[in-house]
Amino acid sequence: MNTPLIVEYPSIPPTPWKNGRGVTRNLFDDATDAGTWTWRVSIAEITGTQPYSSYPGVRRGQVALGPGAVDLRIDGRDLVLEPEGIVVFDGEAEVTASPREAGFLDLNVMTRRDTWDSEVRCVDDPGVTEAGDGIVVLVTLGDSALVDGRPLARLDAVMLRASASADLRGRFVVARIAARRHPLG
Repeated sequence: MNTPLIVEYPSIPPTPWKNGRGVTRNLFDDATDAGTWTWRVSIAEITGTQPYSSYPGVRRGQVALGPGAVDLRIDGRDLVLEPEGIVVFDGEAEVTASPREAGFLDLNVMTRRDTWDSEVRCVDDPGVTEAGDGIVVLVTLGDSALVDGRPLARLDAVMLRASASADLRGRFVVARIAARRHPLG
């Protein structure tokens, strides 16, 4: 199937974090019936100061969606992540988040380091976007956007699987997920 898969953010039910201290809305993943996954893209709600769940062997990319900034402490290092700011860290890192405003959201791109490579960035009007031999997930940042002429609202998401493409207009977070290339040896 080479057509984009679209999910509307308000239709996604919240699920508890692994540590039970917050909630997330899962946009896309490769979860099995047993609930295990090797990649996942989700939007977490952070209320008050929260420790993150530990995910050994996972690479985490986080994009601050706001409102406002979030203060992060990653393995003892303090960092302020402004809206649309991006940080990447290992899933076993000790992380605490303290949002500066109520209603703070962040986008998480989590991939097993032994299986996937991933990159995350924010772009305006990506135009025709191709998945190539990987997966591309796009999340709308503005109040409106278009995918192949279909309107999207803020935080709606689009997934392009291998060989798929779509024409995208608006501001998006773009997460590219590709199979890790292991050197021969």
